[in-house]
Amino acid sequence: MQYALLTYSPAGDADRATRPITDSLAALLAEPAVTGWARLHADGSATTVRDDEGRMLLTDGPFVESKEYLAGLILIEAGNLDGALAIAAGLLRETRPGTAIEVRPVIEGRFRGA
Repeated sequence: MQYALLTYSPAGDADRATRPITDSLAALLAEPAVTGWARLHADGSATTVRDDEGRMLLTDGPFVESKEYLAGLILIEAGNLDGALAIAAGLLRETRPGTAIEVRPVIEGRFRGA
């Protein structure tokens, strides 16, 4: 089953986008269970698109105010939630203090292109 590991950084971690990834974290991201990953710019770079009674509403910034912001997304393959949590725990040990990782199963489906 595929799981999404949503990584959250503390607000104010502005140098995160330019900070190099450590060798130990890079090794974990290169494991076969990791099928993809991306680092995100800080929350101030976000634009939220929302349906406002049939009209498109654009808002600068993230959807909600928070002490943490979504910093990245890692896609993994794991046999079950316990396996996904073990991978997340290993990654968490290699991140900065204050980081949180949310583990969510991915809904299986296929992209239907034009």
